[in-house]
Amino acid sequence: MKKIMSLFAVIAIAVCACAQDYLVSQEPVNNKDLSTEITKLKEMVRQLQENELQSDKIKYQKNYQLIINGLETIKEMQQGIMEITGARSQNILYKKLIDINNPTSEVLGFQLIDVINKTLEENINAITSLAEGDKKRLKGQTSGLFEGLKRAFPPLQIITGAFSAISSFTTYKTRVEKIGRKADSIIVDVTNPITQEVIGRMSGNLQPYIVFYNELNKVNAVFENALYQHEVEYKDFIEEVSLLRQAIEKRINLGESVSSQVVELFDLTNSSAQDFNYKSKLENEPIRELVGNCVNVFELVDRYKKFTNDFVTIQDDFYRSNLELLSKKAKYLPYKDVAKIDQLITDLDLLKNGNNATNTAGFDASYKLRLKGLLSKLYAVNKLRM
Repeated sequence: MKKIMSLFAVIAIAVCACAQDYLVSQEPVNNKDLSTEITKLKEMVRQLQENELQSDKIKYQKNYQLIINGLETIKEMQQGIMEITGARSQNILYKKLIDINNPTSEVLGFQLIDVINKTLEENINAITSLAEGDKKRLKGQTSGLFEGLKRAFPPLQIITGAFSAISSFTTYKTRVEKIGRKADSIIVDVTNPITQEVIGRMSGNLQPYIVFYNELNKVNAVFENALYQHEVEYKDFIEEVSLLRQAIEKRINLGESVSSQVVELFDLTNSSAQDFNYKSKLENEPIRELVGNCVNVFELVDRYKKFTNDFVTIQDDFYRSNLELLSKKAKYLPYKDVAKIDQLITDLDLLKNGNNATNTAGFDASYKLRLKGLLSKLYAVNKLRM
């Protein structure tokens, strides 16, 4: 517009100059030459007007595409965040594996409670210095302990509790001791018949399970800590995306079709009319706000990429650690069911990599597919924002 006004000024100056020359020279001005110059100048003004109109139209179309792509990117990113935060708190892979740490679970082909009971019973029966009545009493004490603890404690604590109960087991034997010519005293001798040798033998029998559950606890602890750190690290990012969404939803309902709302906002159906005012639309406040919001998507998607990749890495590490534990430790426990362990490994593989037979995507594929879609949208947004 400034260029057009400048040309109008040039025309006015040219006309004045010609008139001034006429007054000075008092010679007739060649009206034909003057008319030609004015026609040229008018043509230049017309060209500039068309160029400016064309420029506004291009910017109008560019902003339309920028907002469409930007809003779709934000919707997709918000959905991805919801999926990952949901998976972080209700992790199906974790739920599939956490049952292993239940002492009454048979997911590996045995109940740890039964293994501990059987091991203790065999070792108690082997104590020759212990009377049958005392053996029965000791078995009753350990059995009662397991019943009380099996739903409240993880396996390692139950094993520790069992050893503690057995170690402190005592027997009582009364005897009469003469303390004078006419007086006797009843003496109760208290002994601990469970020797270090007995405890060592029991510990040796249960050692493979102690090692297995100890490593299982370490894997779970690393996973839980990694999830917590992921939550802390990306809390600000998630809040920023949420605030951006709230700002956008003052103008656009992201829960409905984005394209139809933007078409209406841009009055796109009438944009081909001869007198359509592209400049007015570009100055429309909601459109200007949405353009500003969508330009910010570039940085957010870059952070979303790291947010997703970090979570997938945490999942992958947990998967590999448990796979190794099941393959190299669980299969070599004294009591186990290899077929059940193999089935669990298969189930974990289906969760991670998906199942072609049921057309189900694994958690890796679903997160990475969404990220791929977002990055392609981001490429379009980045071209438009330049």
